Amino acid sequence: MTLPYLTDDCIFYILQHLKNNRSILFNCLLVNRFWCKSTIPLLYANPFINITEENYSIITTLIFCFNKEEILQLKNQLEINQINNINLDEEYKPLFEYLKYLENYDYFKIDYVIDSCFIKYCSGLSISNIKIYDSIPIFHQSILRQSKNIKKLDISSSLFYSETFKNFNVKNFTSNLTKLNSLSLDFDGISNKFEQEFLSNIANNLQELIIDFSNNFVEITTFEKICTIIREQNKLKRFKITNCYSLLNNILLSLEIQKNSLVNIEFINTNFSNANLKSFNNLYNLKYLRFVTCKGILLDQCEILNFVPFKLKEISFARNSWDANVTSLMIKYLGASLKRLLIRNPTISSIENISMYCSNLIFLKIRIDTHFNCSVLPFFRNLRTRILNLSVITYNNKFLVNLSNNIPINISKISIYYHNSNKYFRFKAFLDNCHNKFEVINLNCIIELNSLKLVLNYIERSDNSLKILGMKKLNRNLNDEELILFNSIKAKGIKIMEFNNLYGVYKGI
Repeated sequence: MTLPYLTDDCIFYILQHLKNNRSILFNCLLVNRFWCKSTIPLLYANPFINITEENYSIITTLIFCFNKEEILQLKNQLEINQINNINLDEEYKPLFEYLKYLENYDYFKIDYVIDSCFIKYCSGLSISNIKIYDSIPIFHQSILRQSKNIKKLDISSSLFYSETFKNFNVKNFTSNLTKLNSLSLDFDGISNKFEQEFLSNIANNLQELIIDFSNNFVEITTFEKICTIIREQNKLKRFKITNCYSLLNNILLSLEIQKNSLVNIEFINTNFSNANLKSFNNLYNLKYLRFVTCKGILLDQCEILNFVPFKLKEISFARNSWDANVTSLMIKYLGASLKRLLIRNPTISSIENISMYCSNLIFLKIRIDTHFNCSVLPFFRNLRTRILNLSVITYNNKFLVNLSNNIPINISKISIYYHNSNKYFRFKAFLDNCHNKFEVINLNCIIELNSLKLVLNYIERSDNSLKILGMKKLNRNLNDEELILFNSIKAKGIKIMEFNNLYGVYKGI
């Protein structure tokens, strides 16, 4: 009888399916030469993804990929800093050109991993972190020199200030970025010729562009090159800008050129003073819009948004320093097509406009803090959304009671992350007073005797409309009494899920 045989295509498909399970992929390396050759590109597409013991060995692999000049640079740097326990076997040749498979270059992640590796290897030596850090640019230089398959590049301009990069061939590097579709640039210093040369040679196939002017001062030439990069892209889909305090109009005008492809824009810590929002009228395909810690938009600037041609799916507002009526007016003009809306401390006007103008809203996320005015809560009764997600930071003991009395019956799914202590009493007040038609309730309440009793009481009152219950720490060992209640809840056909602290979503168990 002939043994079953997997074709090469089948093996490739299997390995692709396992590409996010690195531990299994490492085992696949050992099957045979073909499996090894097929697995290496997957492992080294993003080898810095997890900070584990696995990452620490990568420093040796990287050194083996150095050329003679980089080996010499590293030797000199290690001698200066009296580091003598790093393997620099110049005769060893790696089996693969590992770095040519790199698809995701994240400067900050790689910096951290290499720094952690050095600290591990230098443990026991009286070496300062500053001395260790002096050698890291050599690794970046080697990685960037060899990488020919990068699709996502997250880089800081500070990299080009290092003495190591004084002879770096920037043009040769950018010529290797033919597959680049995502670029994130962090500007945190004074511009130099390497930075300018890099910006002048960016390919035009970006789908995502992220700009962070972390240094408050940005030279005009740098800003102009950024605008040129935006304009020259073939199909830019996502744009994000952070710490933009001037010349925003230039950015907005450049984005107009991407009107047929741009679907996502994020403004973080951006000043809209003197900015003309008229450019938004030409962004036909915009679907996602986000404003975080922004300022400078005035009420009369918003009027132009009444005539925009795009239909947003999602808009997000957080910690913006402008008149609350600006947010309310944006909701009025942009709300008709919204499916998702994220807002912080909504006012009566904004809740009224959500109820009136967001007729297609499915998901509403609200962050409540100590500045929230509880007189807004009665206006929740008119909300037409189906899913309500609340992140609550308030010491108002009556907040959840007032909330529960004002949630309309059309909201069938609710998630509440309460940041205060005494969650049990807060959630008891909520479940004792809310309507009985919830299909999903997600609470960051630890699963234990009192919370289980609380939920069971609600279920029995609600005529078993509940289908999914989210709670915390489902992996803890329950005592006999808790287990009885737990099983009683499941016996009523309710699926119990793990509450995720960060996002308020569910993970099945």
